[in-house]
Amino acid sequence: MKSFALILTLALAAVAQDPDLANQVKTVHLTRVSKPPKLEDFINGNIPPGQARIDDFRQNAPSDGAKATRETIAYISYDDEHLYVIFLCKEEKSKIRARMANRDDISSDDEVAVYLDTFRDRQHVLDFYVNPLGIQADATSTEGQSDDYSYDVLWKSDGILTPDGYAVSMAIPFRSLRFSSANVQNWGIGLGRFIPAINESSYWPYYTSRISGFAPQLGSTDGLERVSAGRNLEVIPYVFGERAQYLNTPSYTAPDFKSQTELRAGVDMKAIIHDSFTLDVTVNPDFSQVESEDPQITINQRFEVFFPELRPFFLENAAYFQTPDNLFFSRTIQDPEIGARLTGRSGPWQVGFLAMDDRYPGNTLPSSSPNYGEHAANGVLRIQRDLGEESYVGIMGTAYDFGAHHEYLESLDARIRFTDNLVLTGQAVHSDTSVAGLPHLSGSDYLAALEYSGLHFEETTHYLDRSPNFQTTLGFIPRVNIRQVDQDLAYHFLPAGDLIKAWGPTMELIEDWDHTEKIQDRIITPGMALELTGQTFITAQHTESIEVYQNIAFRKHLTDFSVNSDFSKHFGLATDYNFGRGVNYYPAAGILPFSANLQNATAKFIIRPSSRLRLEQTYLLSRLQTPTGLSIFNNHIFRSTLRYQFSKQFSLRIIGEYDSVLPNTSLVNLTNSKIFTSNVLLTYLLSPGTALYVGYTDQRQNLALLQAMAQGLPVSLATIGDPSTLTDRQIFIKLSYAFHF
Repeated sequence: MKSFALILTLALAAVAQDPDLANQVKTVHLTRVSKPPKLEDFINGNIPPGQARIDDFRQNAPSDGAKATRETIAYISYDDEHLYVIFLCKEEKSKIRARMANRDDISSDDEVAVYLDTFRDRQHVLDFYVNPLGIQADATSTEGQSDDYSYDVLWKSDGILTPDGYAVSMAIPFRSLRFSSANVQNWGIGLGRFIPAINESSYWPYYTSRISGFAPQLGSTDGLERVSAGRNLEVIPYVFGERAQYLNTPSYTAPDFKSQTELRAGVDMKAIIHDSFTLDVTVNPDFSQVESEDPQITINQRFEVFFPELRPFFLENAAYFQTPDNLFFSRTIQDPEIGARLTGRSGPWQVGFLAMDDRYPGNTLPSSSPNYGEHAANGVLRIQRDLGEESYVGIMGTAYDFGAHHEYLESLDARIRFTDNLVLTGQAVHSDTSVAGLPHLSGSDYLAALEYSGLHFEETTHYLDRSPNFQTTLGFIPRVNIRQVDQDLAYHFLPAGDLIKAWGPTMELIEDWDHTEKIQDRIITPGMALELTGQTFITAQHTESIEVYQNIAFRKHLTDFSVNSDFSKHFGLATDYNFGRGVNYYPAAGILPFSANLQNATAKFIIRPSSRLRLEQTYLLSRLQTPTGLSIFNNHIFRSTLRYQFSKQFSLRIIGEYDSVLPNTSLVNLTNSKIFTSNVLLTYLLSPGTALYVGYTDQRQNLALLQAMAQGLPVSLATIGDPSTLTDRQIFIKLSYAFHF
């Protein structure tokens, strides 16, 4: 540990002794201009007056602190309504990666970025990205959380390829931002450029991985005065129509085929309160999923599989409800009729409040149930108080009520930054659950994580203690009755070669036990990670573990290899293969769980023949066999996706997917299943909230409906050989329009 401290001290000293870095200007003086700047003027060298010029971009990767290898010049100005940023980027034309893509789908392209901390709290940042063709993406980033790309606001961008690179313009309306009403604004600001062909990311001001956190390292503005977000009201009505035919299989009646025609309408309304709070009200919100979920292996999983939220209303401002433990998983609210959400911040305080009903629980009951047709009531409240500039303490409460089921949860959490590299996160949660006719349940959930993050060395120690009676209907908590210690370590060597950008060992150690002090899992996973040029990442690791399941101790091992690469503007891949010894968690009746040989594979190949066309082929395999080689089950998933972008606004997506589960029913409790699904979606996305979707889906399964052979015998489903029976077909159209006042 002393040697590591010495290396870190020398590295920091090297930075401190670099006068070029130590004297880098970190404040940009902005000037109000009388007319919007034009991109053509900058390309032609006719720089208009009043432009703040920034050209001292420094690498974060691969060479932390070194000057950017490609020239980047940015110009910033503003007027009464917009903040303007122009980028001029030098690059060989053959190396530029730029696709005509959907909004927010430019992560594998060359990009430039603007980062704004409008409240200067050094914890929350608004991110604006543009690729060389002017396709935009936006997100919010919060220290200690993943970036949230559900953030969508109205702003303008343009991009053009030039003889020596490309040029990009951004015009960000002040009315699309939230900030204080002060006459003089002091914002955090940063600029970035990303070059995937050489794995280079560069920033102004210098952003180093030697210090944990991004927002605290932003620069600042000077001269931004007398601007206002103004009055801002947005109303987005929608209409949705569909014609559907489907196989109806409720648990309380016989299965049958049904057809339905549905016409639905609703409205979302957004109002800005005192420049910094947003009130969203929705009536009969549209939750038809135009997005398609990525396939996952779900069979023989001991714990519930997580599927991310895709619905726009819940994605927006989701960061306000995030805590170290996932106490609000919005997918638990499945069919709301009306709801309201208030989010925002004032000074050091941040607030998130959500109240919404859910028709789904009552509609899934038989008509004879006393709760048939009733709505569940859901409430979430989150309040956070910043402590200094880079720490906080927060409270959260959730409530769920449906019929005789009442559940309440209270939480206290905090994030404390001790040094530039050391952060402590903790949370304590209490739950109360009561259901008529059942014992009252009261449970607790405690966790703590100590994280060290540096240029070369990363370490996290995580502790979890969750009682047997802890419950949360609105959260995603796959496992209770556990005490766990988890330690992750990684060291990164950063050679100066052209091929290898970074490499180093990794290690994870896990041990957990239940509340009777019985060991449940003991896991050790050493590994190696390698980063090559061309955004290529290779990992290899081996796991040895002991797992106790249903009071049986299983010795397990797993060897895993993965390769992820965007080595070319035309090709990309993401592969993972592992094999070893696991457990059959769902044995056939009369058999105890038993050890088995396993294989899992994921392969995704991406082909981009042109800037507008993208083809994806995905294959997932999960296989379990007895030690003697007898098959227990095989699960295959094939998905082919075609995406074509006619213009910035107009796109086509076609998906074909085949999913088969082939079990040995004498060994595993699974049903033979073969499903083929096709999906076609035409999208015209003019701007956030204003869009037209036209779609078609159908699904065929290896099922047949057996009619009653005699009076009194029930109708039933039978398994057949091929997926030839149409079990779901839908044609739909959705139109929404955003009115801004």
